[in-house]
Amino acid sequence: MIRAVIAAALIFGMSLPAWGERLWLVVGASDPTAAGIARKARALAYTSSDGLVVRTGDCGDTRNIFAWVPDVATSAKAARAALSRMRATAKEAYLKRCDARPGTLLALRMTAVDPSIAHVPESAVNWEEQDRISTAHPLPDGRSIVIVRSYSPAADDPLEGKRERVILASPTGNRTVLEENCIAPGPVATERGRLAFHCAREQAGDHLFHDVVVFDRSGGKRAEIRHCRDPKWRDVHVIECREESVGPDGALTLRAKRMTLPPVSSNMQQSQ
Repeated sequence: MIRAVIAAALIFGMSLPAWGERLWLVVGASDPTAAGIARKARALAYTSSDGLVVRTGDCGDTRNIFAWVPDVATSAKAARAALSRMRATAKEAYLKRCDARPGTLLALRMTAVDPSIAHVPESAVNWEEQDRISTAHPLPDGRSIVIVRSYSPAADDPLEGKRERVILASPTGNRTVLEENCIAPGPVATERGRLAFHCAREQAGDHLFHDVVVFDRSGGKRAEIRHCRDPKWRDVHVIECREESVGPDGALTLRAKRMTLPPVSSNMQQSQ
């Protein structure tokens, strides 16, 4: 049966199932909300410097809750030893077997709720659940785009401290920060490893204006297109987006705009 599936995949271009990495998670605390697990993780942080928050959906669970995990083990024996240590401070700790889905935050060993989220003031009125949760978006080449959502207090901040960092992550552990703060990042367009997406940069009346940012395979910035959104690759060197403008009546107008990327040096071309 397996041979038949592989043969069909080779003939018809089907994608083979992606089996996850077998892990054993030492769970020190759990909570259905990001705010709740952030507080619990903060209280237990002294027990582990490597702890991370995991969404159980990354294991394929139908019920997707948050778990604070001080240890991620690749064998049951190592997990049992870690659990014994954890129970000295958290008596309710338990083991969870998990097949981590490829491209997820767990597979990348990155936390789903940044520690700073524990400091979001209860008086903050514009924070919603999704503002507290980091996400991973697998790319066709096996890498992932990770959006780290965090809290950074600042006086008179219209965003109430919301921050979104965009990171290019590879399964081998390489991490490249593409944008330190990208408000409401859009979907990523890819072309032979090159990347493009938009960030909200400013507000014009009732409308948000965006900039498109373009990166090479290694994560180096190639271009930034002002007041444009929804990038698409038209060629390996040509990017198209929808240019934004607001008329005297306050209405938003979008029109197609294309940019040919500037040539790169021979050394950079070899790296790409």
